Amino acid sequence: AGQTMPLATLGRTGVQVSRLGLGCAHFQRPHVRIDDVTAVLHRAVELGVNYLDTAPNYGAGPNVAEQKMGPAVREIRDRLFLVTKTEEPTYEGTWRLLRQSLTRLQTDHLDLVHLHNFGQVERFPDLQFTFSKRGAFGALEEAKKQGVVRFIGASGHVFPARFHAALDSGGIDVLMNAVNYVVQHVYDFEHKIWCRARHENIGLVAMKVLGGAGPGGTGFQLPTDSYEWAMRYALSIPGLACAVVGIENTTELEQAVATTVGFKPFTPAEAHTLAQRGLTLAADGDWPQVYGQPVD
Repeated sequence: AGQTMPLATLGRTGVQVSRLGLGCAHFQRPHVRIDDVTAVLHRAVELGVNYLDTAPNYGAGPNVAEQKMGPAVREIRDRLFLVTKTEEPTYEGTWRLLRQSLTRLQTDHLDLVHLHNFGQVERFPDLQFTFSKRGAFGALEEAKKQGVVRFIGASGHVFPARFHAALDSGGIDVLMNAVNYVVQHVYDFEHKIWCRARHENIGLVAMKVLGGAGPGGTGFQLPTDSYEWAMRYALSIPGLACAVVGIENTTELEQAVATTVGFKPFTPAEAHTLAQRGLTLAADGDWPQVYGQPVD
């Protein structure tokens, strides 16, 4: 008790973010009410969590995560690093989503907006177009000039090699990728992309830390008895600023905060055990393409 949430610098943004990020996808679940979301967000900032990760496509109708977050965000906006995403490849489409997110989240600016699941070729088929003035990236650059968006990122579960194109643009400030002790042996963003990203001082954010769903609802939870190990794996990745964990209620929040605050690096023996455990699970028929293709 009494220990505080550690902070880290989010790469070249220079911003201090909490080592634990609050993943807001679970707020789209119908049984989660606006009051519940408000309670979680208020408790999060009390506990020192300032990083909130959401997206326009989390939920539909009355269960849009951004919409449920709005009232609380409005009250505590100055204490948040607020992150959302675009799923639209075009300039116009991305601006439409930005305006919608600003309205739903009841704010006049977003701290970071990601190209959402940038590795998904169906969503962003033409990279040259995506990074042109007419593409999503063009819209984000324009929004940055206008002060509507502070930083630009790319998030993704699959196709690590594609993220070199994002870094090549020179305009990406942050990457958020699916990393955990199992998919390390499948997609391996840690080595394929993050080594380069670290050299370029790109902010690094982990997702799928506990397993969790991928695009289209695929996905597998890591064994619950390895919760602490899963968290420690992510927090041990060199250069990682923030590990985003999907949280639905204050109980889950308190657990994630306690684990982050109490973080201890692995001993060599523990690291070896975890590598073996991860390799075994990665070889299991269910895990190999957990988030889809391609894996390279």
